[in-house]
This record gives sequence, C-alpha cells and structure tokens, in this order.
Amino acid sequence: MKNLTLLHALSLTAALGLQASGALAQTSDAASPVAARVATVATAPAAATPSAVPARRVEDVAVSDEPAAGTLVRMGRSEVLIRAPMELVVRQMTDFAHYNEFLPHVRESRVVRRNRGATDVYLQVPLGGSLGVIWALLRLDSRRTPDRFVLDGQAVDSNMDRFETHTVIERVSGDPATTRLTFRMLALPRLPFPSSVFTREMRDATRTITQNLRARVERAAALEPVRAAAAAPAAPAAPANATSQR
Repeated sequence: MKNLTLLHALSLTAALGLQASGALAQTSDAASPVAARVATVATAPAAATPSAVPARRVEDVAVSDEPAAGTLVRMGRSEVLIRAPMELVVRQMTDFAHYNEFLPHVRESRVVRRNRGATDVYLQVPLGGSLGVIWALLRLDSRRTPDRFVLDGQAVDSNMDRFETHTVIERVSGDPATTRLTFRMLALPRLPFPSSVFTREMRDATRTITQNLRARVERAAALEPVRAAAAAPAAPAAPANATSQR
C-alpha cells in the first residue's frame, strides 16, 4: 500500500509537469530580478578543444518563490524578458484554447464561458496507467493599461486542493521589441508530500511554463513578417492586351 501511494504521488506530480529538470541549474530561494538580460554559458577553453562551439549568450529565467496565504507551500515565481512586442505576448497568453500547447502534460484546454474580462477555461491532465485525470475549471480575469496587462487565474472547481496563477506582462521602457513576463503559480494536488517538496516543484513548474511560453511567443514573432506579407493585397494584374505607352 505504501508503494502504491508513492507511485500515485509520483505519477500525479509528473503529469502536472511539476518535476525538477536535471538539465537546468538550480536557482536560489531568494528573488532574482531580471536586471541583466543575458547570462554567459561557459565552454571549455579554445586552446584545449579547438573544435569546441564558441561561447554563446542566452537570456535567463529568474526563478524564486513567495509566501501564499493559507498554506506552508510557497508560490513559484518566474520572470523573463521575451524578444517580442507586448501585444504579441498578450495575444499568446490569452489564447486559452491552446494552453495545452505550452502547459506541460495538459491534454485538454477548452474555453467554457466568456463574460467581459473573465474567461472560464477547463484544463485536464491525464495520469499514468489507470489512475484517472486531474482537472480544474480556471477562471481568468484580466486587467489592462497601455503598458501593463495582468491576468489572474483562480480555480472555481477542481479535484485539486488549490490551483491559481498570476501573470503580469509589461512593456520594457525604451525597447518596444522586448516584453517582461512575470508568472506565478500555486498548484496543490491531494498528495501527502511535505510543503518543501511542493515549493521546489512550484519553482520548477513556473520555470518550465515560462520557457515554453517564451519559445512559443518568439516563434510567432519570427513568423509575423511572413503572415503580414501573405495578408497584403496583391498588386492588380495588368490586362492581357495592355501595352506600354510613352
């Protein structure tokens, strides 16, 4: 029975996408602001390995955790700069019907109801074997100013103990082609794990979701010129019997 409970717990945690990634470095518990946009990825010295790939620079994701009222589990927080205009980031973040394309292991994301600034989205995550599914009806409320978009999500029905998200999308002053995204999440499946385990998983989950969303947005940004060219009206064709005149 003990092994079965552990198997159920591990399967549920994996299905939520709340597992640590061995390919990513562990971050500090303290908040890490994205003041510096890039971090250097170290490589071996060129003299020792002449064929080594040159050092490259990658934008980092700052990951931390924050207190959450009513629980010892701390809310995961991630912050990143995205190479895309704010309008495009907002458009992708509010494409609720396609959340399953960047939320880890989500099989279904379906808009159930829209009411002004609020949207109810049904999310479903299958578990391994015959353990069933976890699901949530998430109500997402949005607020917007010219330079800031806020999206708050709260489960109004779910088979989890608690599920909420908080997203802030902001223009970067002086750089209209770059947007700051801050994402927070608290997801509490009904599992007998210590709060410290869930806190670590919250950090890892927010990192993964932020990275997936950034990649999705930047792919869309790269395709924008192609879409614009395809949508542009074609020049009218000259009549077949037209002749040039001076």
